[in-house]
Amino acid sequence: MHKLDALLIGGAWPELMVAALNLLTRTGFTVDVISTNPLFKRNRSIRDYFLAKQDDVLLKIASEKVKREYSLVVIGDDPTLGKILHSDLSTDEKLALLPVTSKEHLAHVFSKTGLSQAFRKNGLLTPDFRIANDEEGLRNAARELGHPLFIKLDSASGGTGIFESSDPGDLESAIGRVKAYPVLVQKKVQGVEVSMEAFYQNGKLIHFAYSIPEKYKYRFGPTTVRRFIQLSLLEQRVFDDLGLLGSALGAHGFVNISSIRSSIDGNLYFFEADMRPNLWLAHPRYFGDDPARGIRTYFLTGATLEQPYPFDVHYPPEILLPHALRVGWGDLLLNRYQVWKHLPENFFYFILRYRVWAWARQNMVTLYRCLLPKPHRAIIK
Repeated sequence: MHKLDALLIGGAWPELMVAALNLLTRTGFTVDVISTNPLFKRNRSIRDYFLAKQDDVLLKIASEKVKREYSLVVIGDDPTLGKILHSDLSTDEKLALLPVTSKEHLAHVFSKTGLSQAFRKNGLLTPDFRIANDEEGLRNAARELGHPLFIKLDSASGGTGIFESSDPGDLESAIGRVKAYPVLVQKKVQGVEVSMEAFYQNGKLIHFAYSIPEKYKYRFGPTTVRRFIQLSLLEQRVFDDLGLLGSALGAHGFVNISSIRSSIDGNLYFFEADMRPNLWLAHPRYFGDDPARGIRTYFLTGATLEQPYPFDVHYPPEILLPHALRVGWGDLLLNRYQVWKHLPENFFYFILRYRVWAWARQNMVTLYRCLLPKPHRAIIK
């Protein structure tokens, strides 16, 4: 049996790092971790753990550690992608860490403008767009595209930095909220959003999941409930498009893909492809399609995703799944969407650490601020 070693780097989003770590260990990888978060210090599933409290330390350790020639390197969050991409590391060192195959594919990593250009250049359907470098360019782009449209900061994540302009009347308000250029000005495609969590190696599609978001934490933000559809029920073009996308992006790892299925022509229009995993990466196992199985098979045999994809008769064609770390307290307490059946590893730790403690801390801060004279309240954060 081949020895599988993986390097996981990040820490800005610890819950996502844990989800990725759990998937990697279930796949059969021996995992080393470089993190800015001390959460992993006593995790027994990690072989080597390195705590990097400063960015330069993280980059130095990562550039040295990756010389070990791991089977897989996974970046666990957008901020870490940005740190590596914009660092002083050499191009070869960046390519050893980032989930792309060549320097020609670096332009779209953590860049909405670069991504849209890559989609268009390689023949993938994507909403019509313009790139604006200042306010006047933004106004011109809006006139050319027409409303409704979106204005997107180039390197924003988590649904932040996205502003919708429904008509010329609210364009100036949207422009006033833009704090950095360039921005992507993108025509809004009417339809249903579709999300796909994919895994590629050398641009080849190894596994993916297909779901329709049903609920969101906030507008343009992360999803809390999704409707997953078995891959065997999808049309051939979905597989073809994802194959083309992997080649276009030089994808070499996890890719979190967003698209719109147009209500006009029924086609998928791709508008997002984050080069990292997300919190939903392991949810397919709840309906018998564990990505760990497909990823392990690839590393052991070289087999990529094949068609026709088998239909699992033990599960329904579609299944509604929540994410326990994102649904509200009411949904958790009342077990809506059968959320208790889908609790992730370390669930109670994250609830205590990132919900209960965060809530208590915020209330303490509010109380102490009220007790201090106004000139001194800013010192309490």
